[in-house]
Amino acid sequence: MSYKDIFETEKRGMFSPPNGASPQMIPDYWRPAPGEEVRTDLPELSDAELNALGWKGPIADVAFDFYTQEKVWNTQTREWDILELDQFNKEKRVNYQKFWDELINTSAYATIKASASQSLLANTLATEFIALLTDAKNGRANVTKIQEELLEIIQNIPFTPEELEEIENVLSESGMLAVYTLS
Repeated sequence: MSYKDIFETEKRGMFSPPNGASPQMIPDYWRPAPGEEVRTDLPELSDAELNALGWKGPIADVAFDFYTQEKVWNTQTREWDILELDQFNKEKRVNYQKFWDELINTSAYATIKASASQSLLANTLATEFIALLTDAKNGRANVTKIQEELLEIIQNIPFTPEELEEIENVLSESGMLAVYTLS
């Protein structure tokens, strides 16, 4: 679909058409009903004039937590509904690669490495955790085992309060905190 001035149309925001469908940019061509004449003036109409024709908008975007919630358009209310994800979908949204990329740049990771070089237990825990994360990054997350290893690492490696906060932040930013706990 072409737009007369796509940048101006885009700036106006999204509108829900009269049938309640998901918000969209105002179209250049619109047929109100089958057999009716095509309208080409929608982009020139004011918001109030569009609303009078049944177009609801502009529709404000809503904030939501991608890792625990889903934004769904409600055709009845013509507003966004925020729905809580079930556990299965929370697990599917975890970004293990982001977790790993951020973890290796923390002082907590340096502590894990230092502990692994001095303790067989810490070395074993780190190795198992890295293997489990590798599987998870490849789409084969063993949630139960990752949780067990994470708790073992927290209990057996001497982290400072700041390092524990780093770990919690990395878990949060990657969506892992929606699935895993540190206690």
